[in-house]
Amino acid sequence: MTTSSIRTLFITKEVPYPPVGGASLRTWQNINIMMKFGPVGVFSASNWTPKSTSLPGVTLWKHSNFSTHRSNWENLESRLWWLHPRRHPDADWAYTKTAAQELDETLIKFQPDIVVLEEVWLYPYLSVVEKHKCRIIFDNHNVEASLWQQRYRIVKGIKSKLKAKIQLDHLKSIEGDFTKQVSQVWVCSEDDVSLINKFYGEVSPTYVVPNGINVAHYDCVRSGEYSPKTGLEDTSRNVLFLGQLSYSPNTVAAELLINQIYPRLQELYPDSRLLLVGRSPTQFMLDAAKRSPGIIVTGSVPDVRPYLAAASVMVVPLLQGGGTRLKIVEAFAAGCPVVSTVKGAEGINARDGEHLLIREVEELVAGVSQIWSDSSLGEKLASSAYELVQAEYSWEAVSRKVEKAIHKLF
Repeated sequence: MTTSSIRTLFITKEVPYPPVGGASLRTWQNINIMMKFGPVGVFSASNWTPKSTSLPGVTLWKHSNFSTHRSNWENLESRLWWLHPRRHPDADWAYTKTAAQELDETLIKFQPDIVVLEEVWLYPYLSVVEKHKCRIIFDNHNVEASLWQQRYRIVKGIKSKLKAKIQLDHLKSIEGDFTKQVSQVWVCSEDDVSLINKFYGEVSPTYVVPNGINVAHYDCVRSGEYSPKTGLEDTSRNVLFLGQLSYSPNTVAAELLINQIYPRLQELYPDSRLLLVGRSPTQFMLDAAKRSPGIIVTGSVPDVRPYLAAASVMVVPLLQGGGTRLKIVEAFAAGCPVVSTVKGAEGINARDGEHLLIREVEELVAGVSQIWSDSSLGEKLASSAYELVQAEYSWEAVSRKVEKAIHKLF
């Protein structure tokens, strides 16, 4: 077999195109990279049915809407997940026996050489894939046990604490088994390699496949050719935060922006605005936007580039999380300066003062003020960050990493 005739099937928890968040951006990146090796198929499972019947460049796409064929027995089983050491409610969400049968039929029809399971929550489908003669890659977007451990520390109440502990133990069991049963494990950064080894010891060969982007897609923003979102052109002090806003680390960060960071910025710069861009905003965020005309909460948007074009700085006050933040990589590609916490910049080979400003939460306002009061600093950071994203986080750069991993498989 040559690496130009490899057939790859991706199994995804959601429809990967158009990308609407970090998970689908990473999945869509990997799909596009694997197309250079041969035909690509996709099996997606979610609780809705897309209108489209094809994905750009994808040879075969099978979508399973599990909400239409989950039996009463399966609903009961999912409520009793805690009785089974390798069951977890988030993994059960995307699985039904009917979907597993549809996946088996797709595998028989497509005959892949490689199957890539995107995220730990697809673990229940591993047993289906193992029946077929193919190499299996577990693309672990985050070391989820580490994320859940971070959340567990801040859970309050005996009952909630006990539930969180059981979920964490089950997740460790699932993730640990997953990392040992596959041909390769892909992770986002060297930090994640260390976490995998810390939690699970000896695992399958593990490769760093960074979160990257199609840099050319953002060139029109960086060059100033792309128009800001209508209504956001009239100030040079728009603060941007991107992401799925219901995702716990993003929710905490957005609330910090609303409660602490933006009020202080508005005192210093009355014309400043806070743009929270991403799907599933919480009621707290929507209420804050009603109270303050300076806070704009968009919900899901078809294209983030108009908001990147409007922004003069991206602020990433993350205190939890894993993997690497595609929101920062997108800002780098678009020429938007970034101010971030250490956790926010984790996993990205960016240096404070060269590619972005890294500050503690209480220092983020001062970091934004530095950029707004010194245009040359923002330009310097943006220029260095663009060079970094081209060298390490473009699809071309990531493709070279994937090619090495694929050669090892065969």
